[in-house]
Amino acid sequence: MIAFPRAARLVGAALLFAFAASPAGAADRVMMVRFPAGATSTTLKGAIRGYSGVDYRFDARAGQALQMLFSPSNGACYFNVWEPGAAEAAHIGSTSGNEFGKTLARDGTYRAQVYLMRSAARRGETCRYSLSIEIAGKPGGVSGGASDLALKDRCQSEAASMYGVAPRRIAPGAVKPDGAGFRIDATADKGAEGVKKLLCLFRADRSYDHIMAMTPDGE
Repeated sequence: MIAFPRAARLVGAALLFAFAASPAGAADRVMMVRFPAGATSTTLKGAIRGYSGVDYRFDARAGQALQMLFSPSNGACYFNVWEPGAAEAAHIGSTSGNEFGKTLARDGTYRAQVYLMRSAARRGETCRYSLSIEIAGKPGGVSGGASDLALKDRCQSEAASMYGVAPRRIAPGAVKPDGAGFRIDATADKGAEGVKKLLCLFRADRSYDHIMAMTPDGE
């Protein structure tokens, strides 16, 4: 048996981990995103299994604000984002999380790839997901930032996780100013345990802060 130096073994282990944690790499389904007439946002829902991912494509202009929120059912399911003509992803979900927001610098077609990590794909796992995409602001102008829809989607996602229910059982109200930030009054339907009132709180830049339980028994 050949004994490799320790440094070589460490490098080999790192490469093996990177390979196992990478996207599955199979040919993805390509889907063009069409926004409803007059709308600046849309929510896409779907499911993938094994090595079959989805490559969403949509057009946007420089100066607009792109806000994306990904909600997967599988912890090994992520989304990456590419800007027009770019060789490297602007957002890598496995390291940067399930949100992406940016004021765009380029005109053209943007890509969002939904995929399972290679290890999960090899086991034939399934991922059900929703992907919210908002493009706000006028081309070349000042960004409109994240919309109320994006905040409501985030409220549903965070509250569903906190209360242990499906997102559809979270009913968010209107987005309202609250001190230096924003708030959403919402309820969580826990079935036999009753309906729980809660607040989703956001910072001045509309980034998520925390959830506050409003019923005496908390969760």
